[in-house]
Amino acid sequence: MNTLKTRPQCLEAKDKLEAELDGYQNRNQNLDFQDRRDGRTDASTAQRLAKATSQVTYLTEQLANTGLSEKDRLRFEDQLDTATYQQKRLSRRATNAGGAEDFLAEVDADQVDAQVTLLSGAIAAVQARHDALPA
Repeated sequence: MNTLKTRPQCLEAKDKLEAELDGYQNRNQNLDFQDRRDGRTDASTAQRLAKATSQVTYLTEQLANTGLSEKDRLRFEDQLDTATYQQKRLSRRATNAGGAEDFLAEVDADQVDAQVTLLSGAIAAVQARHDALPA
């Protein structure tokens, strides 16, 4: 901090630190937005998985009826194949969540938080130095 000898130097340093801080705060907002979007995606995946599971159950019950025509049986089998595929795909998506990607996202968020704290402290220190210098 002793390298700042004049009030204009302090103001210049403060402006640059505030610009840097704005960038990190914007990044923090983007991370918050991503978290909200991921939450909606997780909820949507769970809802779609429940619907696909219900469809598989329904179609399996329909195929258990002995009085089906051959045309209906083929139609239900085709629909069951599609519903089973969707169920498996959505189930995999739900179980693949987390892991290294989530860990690294947490590290990134922690890094941004630490940088915001550091820059905020530096801005306060520059302001204090500015106020201590003669006008």
